[in-house]
Amino acid sequence: MAENKKGFVLYADQKLIFDDLTNEEAGTLIKHIFMYVNDENPVLNDRLIDMAFKPIKLQLKRDLVKYETVRERNSVNARKRWDATA
Repeated sequence: MAENKKGFVLYADQKLIFDDLTNEEAGTLIKHIFMYVNDENPVLNDRLIDMAFKPIKLQLKRDLVKYETVRERNSVNARKRWDATA
């Protein structure tokens, strides 16, 4: 994920994914999510958990693109303000 990014979002509708899993599978999935967002390059050997993770992974990637866009825009605006006051 993004360097120096301290958080991520799981959405309420993703609860449906977890509801269909056993507690053990849900635990494996959430641990995998945390390893993924912390750039630990996790590998899943369980096909069911991998299938459950894929839509979450895609959403995390979309959110990262949005985050980077906003971060860049804010950086440009901060430079403009800095240059205007200098």
